[in-house]
Amino acid sequence: MEPHCISFREIPHSTRLFLDFLYDFPRVAHFYAWDPFAADSFIRAAERVPADRMMRSAVAEVLAEQNRAYGAGPKTQENIERLRMGAAFAVVAGQQIGLFTGPSYTIYKAITALRLAEKLTAEGIPTVPLFWMAAEDHDVAEVNHCAVLDRQHHLHKWEHPAPPARHVQVGGILLGDEIARIRQELCAIWQYSVEAEELDELVRAYQPGASYAEAFARTLHGLLRETGLVVVNPLDARLLALAAPLFRQALEQGETLQQRLAERNSALERAGYHRQVRLRESATLLFLNVEGERRPLRRQRNGFQVANHGVLSRTELREMLHLHPERFSPNVLLRPLTQDTLFPTVAYVAGPAEVAYFAQASALYDALLGRMPVIVPRASLTLVDRGLQRLLKRYQLAFLDVFQPRNAIFTRMAQSRLPRNLRRRLAVNETKLTQMLAQLEPGIVRLDPTLQGAVGTARRKMLYQFQKLSAKVARSHAGREEIVERHLARLSQALYPERSLQERTINIFSFLAQYGKDLIPRLAERVHSPCRDHQVIYLDR
Repeated sequence: MEPHCISFREIPHSTRLFLDFLYDFPRVAHFYAWDPFAADSFIRAAERVPADRMMRSAVAEVLAEQNRAYGAGPKTQENIERLRMGAAFAVVAGQQIGLFTGPSYTIYKAITALRLAEKLTAEGIPTVPLFWMAAEDHDVAEVNHCAVLDRQHHLHKWEHPAPPARHVQVGGILLGDEIARIRQELCAIWQYSVEAEELDELVRAYQPGASYAEAFARTLHGLLRETGLVVVNPLDARLLALAAPLFRQALEQGETLQQRLAERNSALERAGYHRQVRLRESATLLFLNVEGERRPLRRQRNGFQVANHGVLSRTELREMLHLHPERFSPNVLLRPLTQDTLFPTVAYVAGPAEVAYFAQASALYDALLGRMPVIVPRASLTLVDRGLQRLLKRYQLAFLDVFQPRNAIFTRMAQSRLPRNLRRRLAVNETKLTQMLAQLEPGIVRLDPTLQGAVGTARRKMLYQFQKLSAKVARSHAGREEIVERHLARLSQALYPERSLQERTINIFSFLAQYGKDLIPRLAERVHSPCRDHQVIYLDR
């Protein structure tokens, strides 16, 4: 079960910014405060964290109450007390609160935070792992679905109906009666498992009347109960009240901050990088809840405008922030600063898109906090079960082959299914053709040196046509058998679903159904942080 590491340079759709962050950090260093792969970065970042006892105590009170309600284990409460007493820093990870925990990289983020906290603590920087549920987001389409593989690697998808209002904060949305049916169908996937009852219990929090945030937090604690992970629900009015001074700064310095972001965006584009977040010139960094919907707050000459809800003066908005901070929430660039206002953050665990967010958000850190945590890439994993391993071996495919176009993979698989004698004869004759053309070339060139280019072109065309014929023969044979198409579908759905990394689509329960709940600690043992590469883990039992 040892991981096989693959450079992100070999993985399709990796952005240039993310690749340079991983493999050529000096090129992007001016967009970040610390090099995550430098030995002293965490110590230096920890030295910048202020010792705010009042903030720690107030936040710990909320976290203790939340995590008790979510069924946290005793180690979680111990970690909260360490935060309260000023005896530990924080490693923060966060993610949208997807159905049944969403794509498996959600769990990999939590695992990364746990392992990094262990590593830093062992190195003399006592650290607690926190998981920030992005419950304040209003994009329901990001969270209301789930995709799970069964034993035959068929992909099953479920989607919980979205509420009529389009801009409701997802953490507060209540699950409807449909969730009982969805959960029953999900549990049917693993009824063959000896741990079926335990897995059923893990997803029992998803029931009618439960909120997305509550169901997610209870399930996450169920999966990681013994680890000490602390879950954070940012919708708590007490946390928003503690973050209100930061929100006030963001409003009062709005024009200056917008200018800083514009300069940062220009710098990113001059360096050849993309900007992950695009904001209007009038945008603030905040949303306001109006009549149950989360609406962007925009600047106007005489105040602030809320979409479809009129204009507020600066005085009115300051008063509202003072009296009702729970109505405000940060956008994606201000969110990490909110976390670092509340917590003594030494490191943040980020996925590829978040790494890009921080290249922009660092301009805000300079202006509003004067410090920034170390940005650490999360563990990126593909799990290959025994059935998939047998298919790869049968068709002599390496993992990287799954990134090829579907037709190319099918041809390779089809060729391996040809009758042995025919396959051997095709290979022998291709070799003979290559040799024959190589033997002809010197004599032709001696006769007329200007024909050397024509000889090379003819050789490439003849070999291409021969290989094209071999591929057609293989596909014709495979089409009669149909088994190659079925096997390719299994490999594609399980290893590169929807032409994306497995972790971005497939839910972790796909693998817990086969390997049991103890798969997660087994994975955690093999995850190293920080890690630059994508890790392919061949499951061994």
